[in-house]
Amino acid sequence: MTTRFALKAATDDVHRELDDRLSRLNLSEPADYRRFLRIQARAVPAVEAALARAGLDALVEGWREGRRGPAIESDLAALGDEMPPPAEPPAIDGIGEMLGTAYVLEGSRLGGRVLRRQVGEGLPASFLSEPASNPWPALIAVMDRDLYSDALIGEATGAARRTFALFLDAASEDGI
Repeated sequence: MTTRFALKAATDDVHRELDDRLSRLNLSEPADYRRFLRIQARAVPAVEAALARAGLDALVEGWREGRRGPAIESDLAALGDEMPPPAEPPAIDGIGEMLGTAYVLEGSRLGGRVLRRQVGEGLPASFLSEPASNPWPALIAVMDRDLYSDALIGEATGAARRTFALFLDAASEDGI
């Protein structure tokens, strides 16, 4: 089993819980879409900042250019809203935790492609739009190369689960 699928299997329950909660929002409705963006705004910039401090841009080509915090801020501004206070950034200690955290953040970009089709006509959607840089293939290659032991995969799994929990907490703050 590849590292990606090992992480997918080990986080399926929390990933499903997050998807279930977010699916309660009707992204074609401005109020629900704003709630969705505010949830993302609490979590994504905090995780991006933690990954930047950990040095992910030195490992994963295109990651820095693919950061999505500014797109969330732009979309919220177009809706007449401001960025909410960010969540407490996750602590990242070592390559396993860095890659597990990045797996969740970059995997959410893939899910964004599906969600983009649900966004209402005329609503800003730069956060869910295709980026100029897609770091997912490079991230998977680094994961396959650098998560070479059960211990490292365990660290990545723990970090991925904590990152999903951060998104779940952001959703709970908004009553989702």
